Amino acid sequence: MTALPTRLTVLPHSRLGARPRMHWPLPHVQLDQLPPAWAVEDLIKLCLVIPHVRTKQSRMASATSHALYLADAHAAGPPEAFIDGHEFCHIHPLPEASIHLTLPKFLRDEAVRLGWGERHPIAEGGILTTLVTVYAPRDRQELNTVFGLILHSCRFALGELGSLHSEERSLREAH
Repeated sequence: MTALPTRLTVLPHSRLGARPRMHWPLPHVQLDQLPPAWAVEDLIKLCLVIPHVRTKQSRMASATSHALYLADAHAAGPPEAFIDGHEFCHIHPLPEASIHLTLPKFLRDEAVRLGWGERHPIAEGGILTTLVTVYAPRDRQELNTVFGLILHSCRFALGELGSLHSEERSLREAH
């Protein structure tokens, strides 16, 4: 049985400070509160330790972005768990380094509510409604929270989270 995600295990706290300014609409990139130089490399190293995760050039972002994807045999999530093919996340290069990833509704809403990201403009337009822009980490503590979001996006793509409809109902009833 898959453990139910909760706000405590996914996002331990609200992101501190104001949200960064974003370029709207496309490309949806972060304009300020940029990360330190080590952040992208460290985040990619952490992501490549997740079982079954691979990296390649994204077809949906700049050529220097790092797409995270699953091989066919492991991509068991619903279609809305993927951005393109079996890509579930991509990390933009420095200096901006924001992250686009997919999350089921409950996690998406929590990430936005707690200030860790915002709905991507194409999601606002009704296309790929699971897509979220997660703000680049400004320090190591934020890197851990952002990595947690990427991990949950991967679990969604692996089919471990499904659509979370019944889990969302259970969590709402528990609060």
